[in-house]
Amino acid sequence: MSFGYDPAGSFGNRADAESWAKRNNVDPRDLHLRDTPNGVEASIRKSTRSDERFDDGYGNRRDGFTR
Repeated sequence: MSFGYDPAGSFGNRADAESWAKRNNVDPRDLHLRDTPNGVEASIRKSTRSDERFDDGYGNRRDGFTR
């Protein structure tokens, strides 16, 4: 199963990215880190985001075909 990811930002190293994720309550399993020549690019799995686009109006997150 493949997941889509949203960009979360650029960091100087993996430790900085992991620290940012911990401060923002991002589960380490949902964090994707990619090494670049300038540091690390972080992304978060889309299905775990909690913004209003995924709210069904009753506080439940909608996923898959019900979106």
